[in-house]
Amino acid sequence: MRKKSLLGIRLAGGLEEEITPWAGISPLVELGRRSGVMGVAKRVLPAKRSRKALGEDQMVESFVLLSALGGECLEDMEHLKQDKGLPFILGYTPPAPETARQWLDRFHKEELVAGQARQGSFLPPESSRLLGLKEVNRQVIWSYVKEMPPRREVTFDVDAQLVETSKVNAMYCYEGYKAYQPIEVSWAETGLVMADEFRDGNVPASSGIKRLVDEAYEMLPPGTVAGEGEV
Repeated sequence: MRKKSLLGIRLAGGLEEEITPWAGISPLVELGRRSGVMGVAKRVLPAKRSRKALGEDQMVESFVLLSALGGECLEDMEHLKQDKGLPFILGYTPPAPETARQWLDRFHKEELVAGQARQGSFLPPESSRLLGLKEVNRQVIWSYVKEMPPRREVTFDVDAQLVETSKVNAMYCYEGYKAYQPIEVSWAETGLVMADEFRDGNVPASSGIKRLVDEAYEMLPPGTVAGEGEV
């Protein structure tokens, strides 16, 4: 019987090992699992559709790795899938690009945008799966604060940016080209993203800022801000 791992050398007894240029992601994988972040993803996102499919935690982890390793589009997921060493680090093979795309499509609910008018900007309610991802991010924030307690001072930085696109259904932004305008609220002292929203390009950056900042505040662990109850 032959067994493979990551070092790329042939051992006595017919054991052959595999090489991966991404062995350095092992601490990131361990951090995500030990901190409970992937466990929350598995608990709050809907169960996988078949026994053979990757779990929700594995899909979330695959996208985290895609970003960490410099991926810029879904097609780059193929590089992770074809790598012979990653399965021995992860315990599974990352998804194919089309599988990853289908998984992302499940976060969109067409009925939530059914009320969009022909004119003017529109902010649809979030789907249950997007709300589930907020709980995953809450675990990231709380785990960080637990291990690296910040000063009891919180500054929220609200930032919106235009992302030009050629998609047919995209809206024109105030600068006259088709774009999306995602917005995020980050915790300036830590760099953590506390709340975010992906928007059409014609949605004013000022729309819903109070709501987003309130959402960001609710993500803070108890006792983070001076004057609150202790953790």
